[in-house]
Amino acid sequence: MEVIEISHQKIPALVPSACCVGYFDGLHKGHQLLLDKTLETAEKHGLASGVILFDPDPWTIFHPEQELDYLTPLPKRLEMIGQKGFDLIYILRFTKEFAALPVEAFHDVLVQMHVRYLICGTEFKYACRNTGSIETLKNDRRLHAVPVDLYMEDPSHKISSSTIEEYVLEGKIALANELLGYMYSLDGTVEKGYQRGGRLLGFPTANLRVAPDVIVPAAGVYAGYVKIGDRYHMAMINVGSNPTFNNTKRTIEAHILDFDQDIYGEKVRFLFAHYIRGEQKFPSVQALKEQLHRDIMSTRSILSKNSVKDWCFS
Repeated sequence: MEVIEISHQKIPALVPSACCVGYFDGLHKGHQLLLDKTLETAEKHGLASGVILFDPDPWTIFHPEQELDYLTPLPKRLEMIGQKGFDLIYILRFTKEFAALPVEAFHDVLVQMHVRYLICGTEFKYACRNTGSIETLKNDRRLHAVPVDLYMEDPSHKISSSTIEEYVLEGKIALANELLGYMYSLDGTVEKGYQRGGRLLGFPTANLRVAPDVIVPAAGVYAGYVKIGDRYHMAMINVGSNPTFNNTKRTIEAHILDFDQDIYGEKVRFLFAHYIRGEQKFPSVQALKEQLHRDIMSTRSILSKNSVKDWCFS
């Protein structure tokens, strides 16, 4: 897969392609419909398969004062799209000048990029003041628009990144995963924490340092996995401030089941499969230890019902 950064003002020589277009935060089931339809269209017409991603987030261009958090940062999106088997990813620089293009000029950009087929949602809007739609695309004979209904089975429940974000922030991870079609995850580096897990509690943990702009699930205990290299390990994951010890800093840590390796400094992925319970302050260390034993039993029980492959993006 080739990743090509493009400005609408200077477009290099590109191969004819079938592309879908969008920001794709979360790469949820609706996005996956677009990706699959794009691959199908490209193969049918003998074209390169491509994805056009806007960067930076269009919202930040018009609301620079607002700090945004993301379900899927750009590097992770590129990795996941690559798993699908695309030939190309175009990262199209989003600017105020690009946003101000009239419909015809937006079409000109696509034509110059040699996009033969554009796969998009039925409610796709583009160009100055969102005056472009699936109908204006269809009216341009230079392009072939392929609309995809993103409502899935239930027309009253459109899958959206904002809905998934709400579920993650509320700890409703099963609902978030249902819309995503895979386990929500966080990438980061293992760092040293308070080191109470192994020494005091008998449950050593890997503490995850994540980027400041990723969406972290609500405080609580989760059944999930830690991916180290290419291997998935069952894990009990805790998000919170450890109120039993009166901490104030939020930590994201995992007790990896049946695991005793030193992974400090390694890049890993925490995957959240199921919410077990909320964050609690226990009256004693012993009460906490007893609850952690129960949480581990719950984790094993939950994760034993499915293969890890059933939970993963594909």
